[in-house]
Amino acid sequence: MDKRGARRVHLAVAGVASIALLLCLLLGWHAPRQALLSYLVAGMFCLSLSLGSMALLMVHVLTGGGWGWYLRPQLLAAMRPLPWLAVLWLPLLLGMRLLYPWAVPGAMADAALRRQAWYLDEGFFIVRMLVCFGVWLWLASALRRRLDRTDDTDLSRFAALGLIVYLLTVTTAAVDWVMSLVPAWRSSVFGLIVATSQLLGAAALGVGYAAFQHRRDDTPAHPPAEPARLLGDVGKLLLTLVLAWSYLAFMDYLTAWIGDLPAETVWYLPRLKTSWSALAAVLVVFHLAVPFAVLLSRQAKHHADWLLAVAALLLVMHYAYLLWLVVPSFRAAGFALAWTDPLAWLGIGGWWWLLFDARWRAVVQPVNASAARTLP
Repeated sequence: MDKRGARRVHLAVAGVASIALLLCLLLGWHAPRQALLSYLVAGMFCLSLSLGSMALLMVHVLTGGGWGWYLRPQLLAAMRPLPWLAVLWLPLLLGMRLLYPWAVPGAMADAALRRQAWYLDEGFFIVRMLVCFGVWLWLASALRRRLDRTDDTDLSRFAALGLIVYLLTVTTAAVDWVMSLVPAWRSSVFGLIVATSQLLGAAALGVGYAAFQHRRDDTPAHPPAEPARLLGDVGKLLLTLVLAWSYLAFMDYLTAWIGDLPAETVWYLPRLKTSWSALAAVLVVFHLAVPFAVLLSRQAKHHADWLLAVAALLLVMHYAYLLWLVVPSFRAAGFALAWTDPLAWLGIGGWWWLLFDARWRAVVQPVNASAARTLP
C-alpha cells in the first residue's frame, strides 16, 4: 500500500474509532458500570499487545535467533502507544467506585474485606497503577535506546532484569485490575497466566504482520532463501506460547477444582456453571486445539497464509479470553454482550492500531535492512 492509500485508511479508521468512543461514552452515561467493564477489557487488550511486545524484545536479546529480527519492526511499533494507554487509564480511576466492589463506600464493613484493607485502598491502588505505568514507560524507552546502540555490552543484563520487573509489575496490575473485581478470589499463578497471554497476543500480532507482508512481498525483509525458514521459526514460537498459556490456565483450574475452596471456586462458578461456559469451550477449541493442530504441521508453519490465519484467530481469541476474565462476574446470569463491548474495542483498538501502524511503516524499512545484514 502506498502512502496515499495508507493515509486514506488511517483517516477512515480514525473516524470510525472516534465515533465508536463517542457512542460508548453516550451509552456509558446511562449504564456507567457496563461501559467501564467494556473499557477495561478493550484497554487490557491493547495494553497486552504493547507490553507483550516489549517482553518479547527482551526475550530475543537473551536468546537470539532470526525470529526476533523478523518480528522486530512490529514489536518496536507496538510499544509506541504505551504513553497514550497510560492517559487512557484515567477514566478507570475516576469510575473505580462503580467497578470495584471494595471501593464502594461502606464496603469495608465486611469482615473479609477488612482483612485486605491494607492493600485494597483507593490511594494505594492509584499509586500502584502510576508506578506500573511509570516503570513500563521507562522500560520501553530504555529498551529502544539500548537496541539502537550496537555496542551496548550491558544489554543482556538489562533485558534479564527487565523481564523480572515486567513480570512483577504485570502481576501487580493483573491482581489490581482483574482479581480485585472479585475480592474473595485467590490465585497464585494468575499474574504469570496474564503475562503469558500477553506474550502470545504480541507474538500473534507480530507474526500476522510478518506473514501478511511476506504474502504481499511489498518490502522484502530478507534474502529470498530466508523468509521460509523464518516463518517456520515464528510458527514454532506461536506453538510454544500456545502450549505455555494452555498449561498454566489448565493447572490453575485443576488446582481450584481439586482444592474446592470458596476463595478459588467463587471465580470459576459464573464462568463454568452458566452459559459463559460456552465461551470457555470456544477458548479451548480455538485458542488451543485448532492453533495447536495447525502449528504442529511443518508445512503450515512454513506457509504465510496458514500463519496469517492462525495469528488472526489467536488475536480474536485473546480478546475473547480477556472478556472471559473480566465480564462474567458482573453478568453472572449467563453469557451476554453489551453494545459498549464492541464500541470500546473499536474505539480504543482503532486508535491503538493507528499509532502502531504509523510507527511500523516508519521503522520497517531500516530495521529490515539491518536484519538482512545481521541474520546468520
